[in-house]
Amino acid sequence: MKTPEKQASKRLFKKLSALRATLSNEERAILDNLIVVEEVTAHKMTGKAVGKAVGKANNKATEVAAHKMTGKAVGKAVGKANNKATEVAAHKMTGKAVGKAVGKANNKATEVAAHKMTGKAVGKAVGKATNKATSKTTFRIQFDPNSEEYKIQE
Repeated sequence: MKTPEKQASKRLFKKLSALRATLSNEERAILDNLIVVEEVTAHKMTGKAVGKAVGKANNKATEVAAHKMTGKAVGKAVGKANNKATEVAAHKMTGKAVGKAVGKANNKATEVAAHKMTGKAVGKAVGKATNKATSKTTFRIQFDPNSEEYKIQE
């Protein structure tokens, strides 16, 4: 979390804690539920959404059943597979072709090794990735009953 945002969060948590101290038990429970459970309830499916999802699932099941292979289709598929197997066998590599392929692979391996990242480059990449990952702030807050303050949930 960025420093200005962290400072703003601390100020907000102090204000929320002070507000919470003035509330009744019922109001505290509501405030705590609003803060901690807000994200979960936002993704809760409504009755309408559940009905729509069930309808789509039933339609997909019908479509899948319609694509079931018949005896005739199975026979045709087996014939095509046998033809493909014959064609694949015709492409089997000879000794000469194997030698040529090994030579090419060795040349490629040398080129790949030349592109290997050094320790310095790895460190730089890790640093960039870490900076990008930490620049996005997503945090949750929770009330700590021991200190009676709101804190960032780890």
